[in-house]
Amino acid sequence: MTLNFADIVNAAREKAKASDPAEDSWKEGLEILLHDHATQNRLTERGEVIVKSRYVEALAARMTVDQHLRENPAILDQPIKQPVFILGLPRTGTTMLSYMLDEDPANRSLLRWEAYNAAPPAAPGALKTDPRCLAEVAKDEMMLKMAAKVAAAHFEPGDGPTECVHLIAQDFRSLMLAVTTTVPTYHDWLLLTDMASAFEHRKRVLQILQTTNPGRWILKMPSDSLFIRQLFKTFPDAKVIWTHRDPYAVAGSSFAMRGNSRPMFEVDEGREYMRRYFPLQLGLHASRPLEVSHERPNDILHVYYDDLVADPLAQVKRIYSWLGDDLSPVAEAGMRGWLANNPQNKRGKHSYSLEEWGLSVKQLQPYFADYLREHPVAAREFA
Repeated sequence: MTLNFADIVNAAREKAKASDPAEDSWKEGLEILLHDHATQNRLTERGEVIVKSRYVEALAARMTVDQHLRENPAILDQPIKQPVFILGLPRTGTTMLSYMLDEDPANRSLLRWEAYNAAPPAAPGALKTDPRCLAEVAKDEMMLKMAAKVAAAHFEPGDGPTECVHLIAQDFRSLMLAVTTTVPTYHDWLLLTDMASAFEHRKRVLQILQTTNPGRWILKMPSDSLFIRQLFKTFPDAKVIWTHRDPYAVAGSSFAMRGNSRPMFEVDEGREYMRRYFPLQLGLHASRPLEVSHERPNDILHVYYDDLVADPLAQVKRIYSWLGDDLSPVAEAGMRGWLANNPQNKRGKHSYSLEEWGLSVKQLQPYFADYLREHPVAAREFA
């Protein structure tokens, strides 16, 4: 099987039973991805099936969202008020923080099942009982068995908070699509392209979802770091929580996580691709928000991984104080319960090192030098 643009579009049309997207912005990224897959020739037969399904699902979700908005245009008049975004280098505690904040009934997370099922939105109060949610949760056990090593590093249940990478993937501008397979042209294009259309689509999805289940949006996507200027353009009153961790530990952990997942799609881990393309991308995760933090110091709160792990609730209370909100007893009890039920290494220990990838702190220092001059406390694990 060869991945084909027309086949993917036709399959998405059949799945969505909806008109094509209102804009053509999604085409460029998909075309670049398909060109890279053809020239790299690294996908296994199973990988081609999975990748095609992923692209069809993303495009079908985009079609469904756009169709829903054609039929309900007033949704676009509803603002997204003071959303909170959690970003930073990957592997810095963003998942833990997003799950804790989701325990506050006043907050609203993007749930994993919603990412590709936003339209129509769940009925009021039915976020965890919608049949589409239950169907996604039913798949969790199979996913845990198929990818135990990946789950040890990162697992999201179908009814839990997820990253907005899935929403911007529906415009085919998502780091998720650049790191799971070998797509060098797409990877570099993504770091340089205009992200406005992807972020506008993301906003439209949130507008749909909040019509029936509102709340203060708490959204997580480490790669928002790469696109932080666009984030503030799309959401001018946004507040950002920037999580910090030793970038050398981040590199070792993220390389290991990707190395465990990439053989699901390709002939091997693709170590050469990862070593060549990932360091700059990780460096930009640190340098781009660093620049913006100088310009908007009041809109960005710094949270350090070691402090978060040592006393999670103390850091949450810092966040609420910064936002000018009170942490309710109900929210605090929910957070304590989540922490008790989700200890570190719950699904197995995630082991990693730089050496196993042929990397060293010395090699990576130039990518993080400016960042560590300003945030030296981050470098505690590998330095």
